[in-house]
Amino acid sequence: MAHVKLSQWEAILLEALRAHGTEDQEIIDRFKSGDIRPFQQIEDGRFDFAHLLDLAQSQWNLFERAVRDGYQIKFSTFNGIKTLLSLKFQQQAERDYAVREDYLERVRLKQADVEWLRSTISPNWQIIETERRPDTDEVAITIALARP
Repeated sequence: MAHVKLSQWEAILLEALRAHGTEDQEIIDRFKSGDIRPFQQIEDGRFDFAHLLDLAQSQWNLFERAVRDGYQIKFSTFNGIKTLLSLKFQQQAERDYAVREDYLERVRLKQADVEWLRSTISPNWQIIETERRPDTDEVAITIALARP
């Protein structure tokens, strides 16, 4: 089954919830009830989850499928990918990987995480494997704009 499409902001909001220990079932239960007040305290209110609540209320099936089965971002930006790397994998630019003008290099992830990223970011980006460490299941990748 194909992933549903989310905006980059919707994906970031969902991953922010997960990054702070919220299980998928709690996300589903809270958004179904409309009571997202506990989420407003995440990172001292940095995220406004009202947009995600609007999505859940207007397109419940899409929202639930995104949470349970995964999603693809409609259009990923350079900074959006950096934000996802931070939220999902605790990877920080210049600490964990190098930032170049229009690509990220030496991003190190487990193979399963690379596959998640590959299926999640929009197709205007490509993931290029540059190194594989079979002893640790770690892969070094470059994330770059896809060339036409």
